[in-house]
Amino acid sequence: MKIVLVQPSVEDFYFTPHRSSVLGLRSLAALWEKRGHQCHIVNFPTEGRKGKKIPLPANLEYLRPYMCSNKIKKQTKEISDTTYFRNYYRFGPSMDACIRRIWELKPDAVAVSCFAWSYAEITLNLLKSIKNSNIFKKVLLITGGPGVTVMPEYFSRAADLVVSGEGENSIEEIERYLTLPESVERGRIIIPEPPDNFPFVWNLTNSRKRGFNATTMLTRGCPKMCSFCSNHLIFGNSLRKIDLKQVLEGIDDLIAEVLEKSRSQDYSNIKLHVNFEDDNILFYKQYFLDLLLCLKEKCSRNKIVFTFTVENGIDYMLLKKDYLKQLKDLSLSQLNISLGVMDPEQLELERRTGSLEKLETIISYSKDLNIPVITYFICGLKGDTPEKVVDTITYLHGQSTIIGISLYYPVPGLSDWQDRELFKNIPSNLCCGSSAAPWNESLSTKELITAFRLARTSNYIKKSTMERSVAANLEYKLLQDKTLDKSMVERFFEQSTKVGNIIN
Repeated sequence: MKIVLVQPSVEDFYFTPHRSSVLGLRSLAALWEKRGHQCHIVNFPTEGRKGKKIPLPANLEYLRPYMCSNKIKKQTKEISDTTYFRNYYRFGPSMDACIRRIWELKPDAVAVSCFAWSYAEITLNLLKSIKNSNIFKKVLLITGGPGVTVMPEYFSRAADLVVSGEGENSIEEIERYLTLPESVERGRIIIPEPPDNFPFVWNLTNSRKRGFNATTMLTRGCPKMCSFCSNHLIFGNSLRKIDLKQVLEGIDDLIAEVLEKSRSQDYSNIKLHVNFEDDNILFYKQYFLDLLLCLKEKCSRNKIVFTFTVENGIDYMLLKKDYLKQLKDLSLSQLNISLGVMDPEQLELERRTGSLEKLETIISYSKDLNIPVITYFICGLKGDTPEKVVDTITYLHGQSTIIGISLYYPVPGLSDWQDRELFKNIPSNLCCGSSAAPWNESLSTKELITAFRLARTSNYIKKSTMERSVAANLEYKLLQDKTLDKSMVERFFEQSTKVGNIIN
């Protein structure tokens, strides 16, 4: 059986390649091919160098006043680094082009993934286009992925089989559908048992300037149950990891792939950077060290310069100075920290622990080790206020860290969003963080975007070699901007002059 696994095109203000590493599809393909099936992955968002500008959707018109005007013909660094978004894009081919590409592969089955609920609508449109096309009448249409798992009934009318949860063990049901096509219920939702051990897979990209970049994931599940994260909805609240022996064997294949591609493209200096998409890897500290040591040693033997990051952000409360030093010695190139929230009351609501003293210790020691730091926090949670958000930004402005701000968005099934019926009548693109929708009614869209721009302003000031003059110039410009909340801007610059910044 030939199965085409599809990652649909994405429509958004921005898109980063590691968001479409299709690790889930690669895992399915790795296991299903062992059963004798031919699997072909089509990763549409990564096709083409840049996104194509498309009109702003009608339901996002409320954002237009906040977007950087296209009348500015030449964007200065100051403008591009401190504003909101400028254009809306489609990353990947048009719907018609996607249909043609899939059909050219002559599949017996098409499995379409929705990797986030915010892209549910474009996934549904692709499913409908395939289903309504006469050329696919005898093709089994399957859908699954994180976006499907949180609300499978939304997709049931557009697919023959809807997979909720981890999809590796759905292959037996898929085979049954193809063997007895007339005896099965179309649009059926299945919840397969999670695999006992999922495979070690990766997505490898390369460029002559940056070298090779691999994205992989070693763990699934999360016991934390935070109100802003859907990890436990997708993978459950029991944390699992890939067998270390299996990973170590897979590292040989990864390095072999790097060496083969470097020879074919005439690379003189080979670099390999690995990003681990694991929020909870510090629950397996020794496991992670053993893996990194093996990876670094094998890269060294093959004259490959190795570095790594954990870009989803790790829990700094699980990090100690001696362990951070070990990670540095094993070639950690950047520390991504998940702060979540700073306010004690909100920490309690989220059932998270936090300590600013511990955070400052880790950030300070990272500076001593010459490790750049990015600290992420969530803006727009229930109970947030403009003052709390500005205080968080100002606090981080005074630390040796770049600020990563994530605007809150809901996912069906989270603790505050148990009523899934609500999402049937709301366009899924409103559930993108970039849409700055006031979901919790704690902050308005204007206040959310002001916070977003103040975080970017802090980062720009820190990176500038002319800090004081840059800050004064930005303060004047932001105070004149009627799309921003003036009191938040004033609070930030008043407090930031007191704390200063020590990024340099």
